Amino acid sequence: MGQLTFILGGARSGKSTFAENKAKKLGGRVVYIATAEEKDEEMAARIEVHKRERPSHWQTVEIPINVGQTVTSQQIDADIILLDCLTL
Repeated sequence: MGQLTFILGGARSGKSTFAENKAKKLGGRVVYIATAEEKDEEMAARIEVHKRERPSHWQTVEIPINVGQTVTSQQIDADIILLDCLTL
């Protein structure tokens, strides 16, 4: 297993942008696991911004629930796995 980086902070504090920039700098194949759900217009708009800001060659997998179970049951071929939005 390689390096694990855990980024935490307050709501809308720039965690996603920080993680995305780190992944861009590291390079390689990125799988972006998105867990956020479009429950209202504000969240839908935020999700769209995130989608536009991600490089088009990154693979995005949307897993809103049972993230751990779903991820372990899939074959993920990536150098970097970016798991975004683990709301407690």
